[in-house]
Amino acid sequence: MSQNNRVTPIVSPSSSLADTDSIHHRHAHSPTTEHRRVSIASITHPDPLGPITPTDDVTLKRHLGLFSGVCFIIGTIIGSGIFVSPKGVLRETQSVGLCLIIWMACGLVSLLGALCYAEIGTIIPRNGAEVAYIKEGIGSVHARTGDVLAYLFSWTITFVMKPSSIAVLSLTFSQYFLSGVMDDCGPPEELVKMLAIFAILMLININSISVSAANRLNIIFVICKVSTVAIVIIAGLVRIGQGHTQNLQNGFVGTTNKPLGVALAFYSGLWAYDGWNSLNSVTEELKNPKRNLWLSIVLALPSVMILYLLTNISYFTVMNKAALLSSNAVAVTWGEAVLGPAVRILPILISISALGSANGSLFGAARYCMVSAQYGYLPEVFACIHARRLTPVSGVVLQGTIAIAFCLPSNVDGLIDFFSFAAWMFYALTFTATLCCKFTKKSADRVISVPIPLLVIIILISIYLVIAPLISSPSIGFLVAGILILFGLVFYYPFVYRKIELQFIKKTNNFLITFFGLQRAQVKI
Repeated sequence: MSQNNRVTPIVSPSSSLADTDSIHHRHAHSPTTEHRRVSIASITHPDPLGPITPTDDVTLKRHLGLFSGVCFIIGTIIGSGIFVSPKGVLRETQSVGLCLIIWMACGLVSLLGALCYAEIGTIIPRNGAEVAYIKEGIGSVHARTGDVLAYLFSWTITFVMKPSSIAVLSLTFSQYFLSGVMDDCGPPEELVKMLAIFAILMLININSISVSAANRLNIIFVICKVSTVAIVIIAGLVRIGQGHTQNLQNGFVGTTNKPLGVALAFYSGLWAYDGWNSLNSVTEELKNPKRNLWLSIVLALPSVMILYLLTNISYFTVMNKAALLSSNAVAVTWGEAVLGPAVRILPILISISALGSANGSLFGAARYCMVSAQYGYLPEVFACIHARRLTPVSGVVLQGTIAIAFCLPSNVDGLIDFFSFAAWMFYALTFTATLCCKFTKKSADRVISVPIPLLVIIILISIYLVIAPLISSPSIGFLVAGILILFGLVFYYPFVYRKIELQFIKKTNNFLITFFGLQRAQVKI
């Protein structure tokens, strides 16, 4: 993995190259220019557990305003799930009334989690969200523990969770897009994979060339998503006005009396809101983060809650419980009854929604890579951005390449299911880091402060969400996932803890940095 993970000694503009070379003599004979020599030399860090020292060098720019922040959260949360399979909650609750209540309750839990992230995000205003929060939050109590846990999160998010999510979203885009433009026989699997790979390559290109272009594309995708949801909602309200309320009457008939069923309904509902923490991965690129971080969350999450609630109500104006649970694509089944021949546009709109979520996931994933490399968890090239375009091109390419690899097998969904429990494990660690900061960073400027009892509640909820799938559907896959997460320690010990440097990694780093015109991204907070 990384050959160095030490804090950057700042080379001032007035420092001579001789001074730099005296500190980093291994670069003395580099064939690069003097400017590049200073850039590469500044990668060495003396303290593996200390925070990154802020500087004002080449850095990611603050280009996300309040509107962009709201769109980023909404765009990441709303993928294809609300259109394709919003039936997990209904299956467990067995009643329309309790189903709708659970949808709202899950939104409130997600809002609480997001506000906890907003608190620690203003105390530790770094990109990379959990990587920085776990390392510096838990690390403020015990440095090595924070470092190890942050590394394990970085290992898991970089090599499994983010790229596999991008792959599934891209495959969903491909499947529904081709279904919308082809006949009813369905597209062949090879064509679906080819289009998914093409979509990922397109997103890699856009995110590598321009951060602003990627942001504008995300806004366009969000407009398309909200427009699609609006079609469903407005048509549903019209049907309610026409008296199609039979499925909404006696809404609590058949409600489950099993506490485990209600608990599993919460589990399904909360996954539909996953992405509530997405803006924290790009905090360094947010204008006025002390204001816009929490305000974006407060505006975005309630909006998603309302959209989800009204969309489900609209579905029930067409389908009863049995019909909804048996549908493979709920929105399409709804559209066949409401839109008639115009239903063919729905698969296209669903595909656009999935592609928009893939774009947001890739955007955030590259920042996870960059911050992980700044802490020494990944090779140094991933701590760099393009010197002119100021894009994290190395992280974008890494995540996109792994995502393409995940497109090739046919069971990526199963892989995500087995690793899903780990996400809430790391969320619990982040909430714990927020709790630690209550005591270790008392003097920090807090724009928002979540009461400690609510922090304890969200930690307990997170622990439940880790345990629930293990109890409800135990599988050897969860054990394999846990082993793969811990397998990261094999690389942590030699390359992070012992700081062993391999010559071929050093040479590869320097070559890639020079060849692609990269420069280390300095932290500006």
